[in-house]
Amino acid sequence: MTQATPDPLAAPRRRRWPWVLVALLVVVGALVALDLLGRQWAEAAIADRVADALDASDAQVEVEIGGGPLLLQLATGRLAQVELAVDDLEVGPFTGELDVVAEGVPLDLDAATTSITARYLIPEAALENVSSQLTGVPLASIALDEPEIVVSGSVTVLAASIPFGLGIEPDALDGALAFRVTSLRIANQTLPVEDAVGDPVFGSLAEALLQQQSVCVADQLPAALELSGADVVGDRVVLEFDASGEAVGSDRFSTRGSCT
Repeated sequence: MTQATPDPLAAPRRRRWPWVLVALLVVVGALVALDLLGRQWAEAAIADRVADALDASDAQVEVEIGGGPLLLQLATGRLAQVELAVDDLEVGPFTGELDVVAEGVPLDLDAATTSITARYLIPEAALENVSSQLTGVPLASIALDEPEIVVSGSVTVLAASIPFGLGIEPDALDGALAFRVTSLRIANQTLPVEDAVGDPVFGSLAEALLQQQSVCVADQLPAALELSGADVVGDRVVLEFDASGEAVGSDRFSTRGSCT
């Protein structure tokens, strides 16, 4: 029987595969590293731009680009999702946290963004700074009890101390944070809010208690962020903003809004 003669080219051909695999791993590693470096640079650039827009150069702006590999997103001309968080941001009399989620952000800064929503979270303690806007008399306590801001105190009438309590719901009104009384208690009597001022006994006190004033927040933020809602959620008053359809490079992100 004749033995088959080994093909001298077979072995070298098989030995090429490890080198191909190594080369492939190098390319993949380079792409991953490039994506990581590009993501870090992009997130830092976005953080700087946001800090400038908020006039908060000292604020800590955290940025996270989601939506998968950055290089693939760049190829489409849009970032799928960008999330921002700014701690200890001062907005008028408040200091709170701003969270922003942007979706469909074009690389062309003059093109419209698909969606931009924001939430500004005001802690309970910060409401002390607007106690005079919550009611027309001094307060002893301010607490959050979803869905209300609950305030209480007492007034002296003819040497007698009369306790009172109010349930107040926040609202968004033409760029301002407004306050609407939903429940009213004077002494041990609960009064219908709509009839309180006409009450023959407590009418004058009720009138003072129902002197709420709004707090403008639009003039503290970019005009593009339009105040769309306000609610008590847990231990925070949450202001909601919307800037969907705005171009991030527009003047409305570099100028302040106003209350009408």
